[in-house]
Parts: sequence; C-alpha cells; structure tokens
Amino acid sequence: MRVTMIIVLIVIVSLLSGCWDRKELRNVSVVTGMAVDVGDHQKYKLTVETTAASEVNPRSAEGYAPANVQALEGNTIAELTHKFNIISEQSLILSHMRVLVISEEVAEKGMMEFMDFMDRNREIRDDFDIVIARDSKAASVLKTNNMYKKSASLKIFTQLVSMYNDWGGVPKLRLNDFIRIYKSDGQTPVLVALKVKGDPKKGGNIENMKTVTPENKVDVDSLAIIKGGKLVGYISIYDVRNMLFVQNNLKSTIITAKCGNGAKSMGYRVTASKTNVIATEEDGVPSFTINVKTEGNLQNNECLTNMSKIYAFKGYEDIINKKMERAILDTVNRTREQYNADIFGLGERLKDQDYKQFKKYRDNWDEGFSKAKINIRFNTEIKQAGLRKERAFIK
Repeated sequence: MRVTMIIVLIVIVSLLSGCWDRKELRNVSVVTGMAVDVGDHQKYKLTVETTAASEVNPRSAEGYAPANVQALEGNTIAELTHKFNIISEQSLILSHMRVLVISEEVAEKGMMEFMDFMDRNREIRDDFDIVIARDSKAASVLKTNNMYKKSASLKIFTQLVSMYNDWGGVPKLRLNDFIRIYKSDGQTPVLVALKVKGDPKKGGNIENMKTVTPENKVDVDSLAIIKGGKLVGYISIYDVRNMLFVQNNLKSTIITAKCGNGAKSMGYRVTASKTNVIATEEDGVPSFTINVKTEGNLQNNECLTNMSKIYAFKGYEDIINKKMERAILDTVNRTREQYNADIFGLGERLKDQDYKQFKKYRDNWDEGFSKAKINIRFNTEIKQAGLRKERAFIK
C-alpha cells in the first residue's frame, strides 16, 4: 500500500513539474495594440504596438521610446500574426491587446473577414476596444505618443472608458458585443471613430510628449455605422449619447439646456438613468414608446429663477424634458433618413416583446425601421442644486 502511494505521488509530481506550452519572457513581445490598413502590395498591412514596461513606469524609465511599432503585409491577419518574426526577433502575445484600430478604407471595403480571426482565436480575449481611424491610416493612431500613458493603445483604452463613464460619448462595446449585434436580426452594429489631429509624422517622436501643446494627438471624433459588415457613415458624439439613452446603456452625462429664449443656460448632471421601451404594432406599422427616466443634480445655473421656491425645479425639468425628447427623436430620424440603420436595437425590442409581428420583418428589418412610429417620453427629476440654492454671482 505504501509503495503504491509513493508511485502515485511520483506520477503526480512529474505531471506538475512544468508547462508544455510555456514561453520565456525574453522570447515574447506583449502586443497592446493592432492596426489594420490596406496593404501596398498585399491585401492587408498589419501594424502592432508592443510596449516596453520599463519605459512606461516612471521609476524605471530611461528616456527611450515607450513602445515599439512594426508593420508587415499579408493576405490574412492569421498569416501575419504567425509570420511576424520576419521583422521581429520575438513572438507576439495577443492576450493583452487593448485596442484594434481599423482604417476607414478597410472598413468601407468590408471588415468581417479578419474579424472572423479575432472571434476564433483562442489567445485573444474579449476585453479590447475596436475603433475606426477616420480620415487617416490606422497605423497613425498607434504611432501617436502621449504624456500620461505613453503607449498609444493604453491611452486610447483608458480614454474610451473614461468618456463612457463621465459623459456617455462612446458605447461600451467589446468583440463579443459587436459579433452578437452583427448577427442579430434587429440591430445594426457601431464602432467608435478616432481622428489623428496634427502632423502624423511627429506623433512617434518622444518630443511630442515634452510639450504642453503636443503637435500630434488622437481625439474621439464620432461613431461609425457598420452595415452589412461595411462602413456606411458616421454620427456625432452627441448622437451617441442619445443612442445610449434609448439602449438603456447610459451611465452618466451632463445636459446643457437654455433657461428660456435668452442666452443663459443650466447644466444638469445625470447620475442615474433607466429606459423602458414598449414595442408593439399598430395598424400594420411597428410602434415604439421610449420612456427615459433620469435623476441628477444641477451643476451650474445661470437662470434667474429663485431656487428657494418649493417648485423651483419644475420649470427646469420641463425644459430639459422637451430638449431631450427633441434631441433623441432627431437622432433617430436622422439615422433613418441617412442610413436606415437601426443602431438603437428597436428591432430586438420588438422581437422580444411581439415576435409574431417581428417575423414579418425578420429578413428585412430595415423596412420595418424605416416606417416605424416612435414616441419619446423623457422624465427628469432634479434631486438637488448643489451646495447653494441662491444665486451667488448672477444678478
């Protein structure tokens, strides 16, 4: 019995002695960003950013470039990721990728061929952002240094997370979300669009991080609409916020509204938001009632209303409600007129609530969306006016 136990322990120890697929750190490069452009000689040009951890850390930085950006051409992304040793001495590790940048040119021709690789690859995780490089090469985005994160990919990832949390100007969208929406019958997928501002050639220079006004930077510009796997157009970041309201995906934002007919304004900070969509069919036409309820606080107030009155907030709430009802409906109608793309997911709401009626449009929801009746009801509840009720500076 004792001999048997010893043999079992020896076998177990031998199995735990190592990893069959281990890779030494000195032989690998951790990819933080990838960019896909149209190739000069082959179908794609893949640019990857690998980050030097010692240069990102202020304590160990020696003043060298914080990242290494290299490019290679090929006919598939799978091919390119496996033959990158043509130009690099280290193997690529894709599991820590933060950003995938797709050029406008590639997106207009069709992007689902290489997105299939991203979806199938076991190493790639579903925690990176997918963005469109508007009016520039995708590689230019990865070649733009910045003062804080230093790595272009890490900066963009953090920037998009902050913008979603603080203002609602971008959707919180990951790879699985994009694939799910693309395959759905009642929704059109979207992606964040970035713009490189300034001279792209100066973005990779370390001096770009040493000036108070960088000569090159990357801004969040708009939202790209992807229809049939191809880029068809853009909507503004203000429309993005309205889209998030309809989808019940808005975390926080601030709404600026005029006090009346004058030039004075107030700022309403939304701290909680909940949307309920009622989807039916009336007289043979899809009908949607979108009820948005928000709570929040006044963060600036130029209006002349006496805040000490019991019903002081009522007039403010009515102004905000009317403004947002118009704004959301304008976004829906503009998207219908320009692209006839249901980026809001209203078709999915009809599918969930009245599948019998949705079956009429299952193969062509664009037809149902184009003629749908949409009613917006925005309900604002101002909880407080900050630390002060009376007007301290405005007479």
